[in-house]
Amino acid sequence: MHETEGPQTPQRRKGRWFYGWTIVAVLSVISFAGGVETNPVLGVFQGPMTEEFGWSRFLYTLPMSIGSFMGGLASLVVGPLMDRYGSRIVMSVAIALMGLTFVLMGAVQELWHHFALQIAGRTIIACTFFMVIGVVIPKWFIVMRGRASAFANIGQRLGQIAFPVMVERILTVGTWRSAWVAMGITVWASSLLPALLFLRRRPEDYGLLPDGVDIRDASRQRRSAAAPREVSFNRRMALRSPAFYLVAGAVSIQSFVTTSIHFHWFSYLTDVGVSSEAAVISLSLSPLISMPVSIAAGFAIERMPVQRMMAASYYFMALSIVLFLFADNALLSYAFGLLFGAATGILFTVMNVVWADYFGRDSIGGIRGMVSPAQMLSNSLGPLMAAWSFDATGSYSLIFTISAALSAAGGTLLLLARRPRPANG
Repeated sequence: MHETEGPQTPQRRKGRWFYGWTIVAVLSVISFAGGVETNPVLGVFQGPMTEEFGWSRFLYTLPMSIGSFMGGLASLVVGPLMDRYGSRIVMSVAIALMGLTFVLMGAVQELWHHFALQIAGRTIIACTFFMVIGVVIPKWFIVMRGRASAFANIGQRLGQIAFPVMVERILTVGTWRSAWVAMGITVWASSLLPALLFLRRRPEDYGLLPDGVDIRDASRQRRSAAAPREVSFNRRMALRSPAFYLVAGAVSIQSFVTTSIHFHWFSYLTDVGVSSEAAVISLSLSPLISMPVSIAAGFAIERMPVQRMMAASYYFMALSIVLFLFADNALLSYAFGLLFGAATGILFTVMNVVWADYFGRDSIGGIRGMVSPAQMLSNSLGPLMAAWSFDATGSYSLIFTISAALSAAGGTLLLLARRPRPANG
């Protein structure tokens, strides 16, 4: 284990670019591409596809839910692989397959085509794109982990702005088939080469320590602040910690809530009379405001307890969902987009920091992999239960009310999750 002496600013060689920031840029590009298989985008396709084929919203949603859970199970293997071998080959294969899945979605003719492709697509994204920032960034950063995670997440926010608008615009002049193909080509063009050429495993492989400290400098100053250090738990140690289960429960709740909202956001607003243009603007406002909020949260989290900031985002999200229940016009839909975006801006940054801050970086992929099945089960149930609730009641009111209550409960779990200490510490 690596002992910590508290967060201090590392001493880096002046004039030398730290490759960790290249990793941040590449991960931002990858997270941008991953935005194509996220719920806001899939939700925009829901209307035209269910209308053409006569499917229920439950049937349209079901394969994404199955794939999300299967991706969670696959994370039990993928997480440790990223720890041991790095993410370059894993992510390159995932990007290639993701693009192919979207291109083939443009040729769907039968329900089983939709099931096969969306199960594959959600499995891939759940076990790779959803994990990669939270696994790779902690390997390269300790002191500056918060800001690095925030900047790496900017790409996903940009994707959540660009892709729903892109799909909605293509649908007005073309077909949903051409929109799927366009998404797949965008995935390949934006991120395949950067992942293959520039991703690296960890700084120690290149004579560095996290935050850009030179190993030679650290060896000469072993008792100084030259190298930031922290406690690293293995998977068995993490499983003995109550904090592991409290944070895992809160993260699983978050997955249920945010996926149910994101997936049905567009459909809910258009159902209650908001125009498609206003609905897609509401969708885009959320990631737009979340970018500066996320960066601010990234810097703030380096100076305050992670669970308190994360809990605050849960409570704020609960309040925003209450507003969503009354959003029956463009103005209220825009207000919800801004409030929900601010909450997720904080949340998605601290979620990529909390596991490493609590359990260290050495086994972070394996630890996150253990959480992923439960998290992805919740991820899969969120959109599915919302679709079932709509089909059964003709309204989203019940499921969104439950989501607000769950979000508040998740915040309480986080406040109870005290930072664990090693048994011999």
